[in-house]
Amino acid sequence: MSDVFISYAAEDRDRAARLAHGLGGRGWSVWCDRKIIAGQAFDQAIERELESAKCVVVLWSKHSVGSEWVKNEAAAAAERNVLVPAAVDGVKLPLEFRRRQTADLADWKGEPSHAGFQALCEGIANTIGDSRLHREVLPEGKTIRRKPHWTRAALALAILAVAIGLYLLGPWRSQVPPGTVAGPAPGTAAGLADLVVGTYLGNVMADSKGSSRSDIEVTVIKLDRSTVRITSDYRRVGTVELSLTRSGNKIMGAEGDSPFLVDLDRDPPTLAFNPRNELAYAGTRRK
Repeated sequence: MSDVFISYAAEDRDRAARLAHGLGGRGWSVWCDRKIIAGQAFDQAIERELESAKCVVVLWSKHSVGSEWVKNEAAAAAERNVLVPAAVDGVKLPLEFRRRQTADLADWKGEPSHAGFQALCEGIANTIGDSRLHREVLPEGKTIRRKPHWTRAALALAILAVAIGLYLLGPWRSQVPPGTVAGPAPGTAAGLADLVVGTYLGNVMADSKGSSRSDIEVTVIKLDRSTVRITSDYRRVGTVELSLTRSGNKIMGAEGDSPFLVDLDRDPPTLAFNPRNELAYAGTRRK
C-alpha cells in the first residue's frame, strides 16, 4: 500500500515524475503506473493501488480534464475522501471537482519551497494523518525541520481582527449616545437574532489550515431572540452557536472564540465571521 497514488494524463508524464520525486523526498511512498511490472494486468494493478492508497493526487491539466480514466480515478478517490487535487495549468476543472481546494502547480519546477507544492504537501499530510508535513528527507537520510507555512494565513486572521476593532472604534461607526447599553433598540419588537438571520454569500479570505475560497454560503439561523446557529456549505466553517449583543447598528457575538459582526448600516447587511479564530470570512446577505 502506497502513501500517495498519482493520477495523470499520459501527456503529463514528466510532471508526474517530477512530483513523484518531490513527494518521495518528503519520505512518502509514491505509486504511478510506470511501476507496473511486466505481465501484470494493467487495469487490475491500477485498481488495486487506487483502492489501497492512503491519498490520491490528481494532476488536472488541459489533457487530464478530457480523460475519462483520470476522472474515474478522481471520482473513486473522492468517494473514499482521499482526493487531493493539483492543477498544472490554468484549465477549468470538471464540474464535480470545482469546489475542492486545489493546489496550484502551474509554475512549479520542483523546488520544495514553492507555495503550491507546500499546499499540496499539507493536503496530503492532513489526508493521511502524517507528521512529516514540514520535513524534507535529505540524501544521507537526515531530516530538516521547516517552519509551518500557515504563518501568512494566521497573520491575515490577525489583521482582520484588528480591522474589525478599528471599524467598531473608529469615527465612522454609527454614533451611539453616551451611556447606551448594548441590547435591542428601544421600541423594537424584533430580537437581535431576527436582525441577522439569513444566508450570506462571500469569501474565505484567509485560513490557518488552508487557502482562500470564493462563493461560500454562510447561513444564520435563529434559536431564540438573542441566540443564533451559524452553518455553511463549506465544512471548514462548521457549526457555531452564538449569543448576540448590539452596539448601534452593529450586531456582534457576545462571547466565545468566534468573532461575529453584522453591519446593519450596509444594504444589504454584511457579515464578518471568524469561526474558532481559524479562518476569516466576509459576506453579504442575500435579499
